[in-house]
Amino acid sequence: MTEKIGILALGHGSRHPHNKDVVTGVAELIAKKYKNVVVRTGFMNMNTPTMKEGLDAFKGTGVSKIIAVPIFLAHGVHTMEDIPQILGISKDSRKTLIKLDGRDVALIYSEPLGVDELVAELAYKRATEAISSN
Repeated sequence: MTEKIGILALGHGSRHPHNKDVVTGVAELIAKKYKNVVVRTGFMNMNTPTMKEGLDAFKGTGVSKIIAVPIFLAHGVHTMEDIPQILGISKDSRKTLIKLDGRDVALIYSEPLGVDELVAELAYKRATEAISSN
């Protein structure tokens, strides 16, 4: 039996719609590209679903592991302290077990997007778009 994985795309949240739109859009792109993964979203504050509601949204999906992925560029107080506290994740092991549909499901916390060739490519793409639009 193949393990069914869930990804919880995490956002900060904002009164402005842009943050939620980006996190939701990234989650939709992951789900579209990786059909075998269940993708949900959760926000730290100001938007819904909350992170805990995002976890609850995996009920009935049959996932055996959930990877919480902060859609943040770099570590900061939110990724290092606030989010692990909200999700009940150990800062040392970066994982915990949660109950989902009466089963223990591993919740693993990933690194933020960080320095990556794909991020550099995207930055270059945005720079060339800015030149083209002027």
